[in-house]
Amino acid sequence: MAIVSLALGLVSMMQLSVDLTDNELRAMLSLSPPESPTPRAKPTNKFADNPKAIELGEKLFFREGLAGEGTTQSCASCHNPDLGWADGIQFAKGDGVGTLNTPTVRNSAFSNFVFWDGRADSLWAQAAHPIESPIEMHGSRLGVLHTINDDVELKKLWVELFGELPKYLTSDIAALHAAPNEEFGEIWQGIKASEQLAINTAFVKTLKAIAAFERTVISKHSNFDLFVNGLRKNDIELIEKLSPQAQRGMQLFVGKANCINCHFGPLLSDGQFHNIGLEPYQDIMPVVGRPDGIEKVRLDLFNGRNQFSDDTSWKANGQMLYMISNEHTVGALKTPSLRDVALTAPYMHDGRFATLEAVVQFYSLLPGFPGIGHREETLNRLLLSDDELAELVAFLKSLSSL
Repeated sequence: MAIVSLALGLVSMMQLSVDLTDNELRAMLSLSPPESPTPRAKPTNKFADNPKAIELGEKLFFREGLAGEGTTQSCASCHNPDLGWADGIQFAKGDGVGTLNTPTVRNSAFSNFVFWDGRADSLWAQAAHPIESPIEMHGSRLGVLHTINDDVELKKLWVELFGELPKYLTSDIAALHAAPNEEFGEIWQGIKASEQLAINTAFVKTLKAIAAFERTVISKHSNFDLFVNGLRKNDIELIEKLSPQAQRGMQLFVGKANCINCHFGPLLSDGQFHNIGLEPYQDIMPVVGRPDGIEKVRLDLFNGRNQFSDDTSWKANGQMLYMISNEHTVGALKTPSLRDVALTAPYMHDGRFATLEAVVQFYSLLPGFPGIGHREETLNRLLLSDDELAELVAFLKSLSSL
């Protein structure tokens, strides 16, 4: 048992399995603040917290065949609530099979950029990508609007919230699919500019409803949070919610292992992009990472600075001012939140590690050389013992929502 006092006067810990320094204690407390975080307002989406948009967005999210005639997927096909809002498989699988692991939707509302490389600057901009990807939902923006127009319930909710759907949908010449891409681009070019604008405007409203729902998918309190709350209240019963093994893992996390360098704050993520030095994998081309994402987000018709945003000001889009693309960001990918991480196996951008044990072993040894770019210079081999590796995993598992 250890009794640790902070000059800050926040806690007096009476039943711990570890002796924490003041710095370790401060770091640990920062991972679970007294007030649960809530997503910041999203000025580029004026429907972000609208209850009717959330209701519509939820129905759209789970609607099979959302992307139009001939499609079968829903957003939930790859973001299943029963699988940690991911899909539980190595590579994203829709109409085809990709080369990236599906990130969880959970806590994505807190992200400035979405996707592994950050190619979208909002949830509503992100939602457009899988709909029109040939290996994911394999549909089109026009196909989505047809789905809504042909579904009595969806159409009623959509019209109540946004007004009338584009007249093009009911015209004699209406195509089933159209989009400004390789597959449907010729059809898209045959649509009048005014009708293209109406379709894009309605499509974006639909994306903003989906994003409104996704903003509600947030982690709940975990055993770790109960433990921290117990420290603040001197409640031994709550303190005991975190096993001695997990407490030792927590100390490693904020101390010797220095995981907190990139996994900090209540989401246990810095929200930034790093090259952790993964070796080449199978015959998959290494991903360029952040530089590619920056180029794509700048060109995105649906980024927060373009015409379909509800606030194009730099104040509302400040993250776009700080996008760094140079030799140090080649191969850099987004730091995931560790909340509910035990529920979202497999791990890494290519799903190469099936277990958390394999993940912490990688960080302990840092084997080989990166397939592209150079490894983050703040990473050092930890050479942890088997007991320490197990303790870290126990702590990570304590972050699961109850």
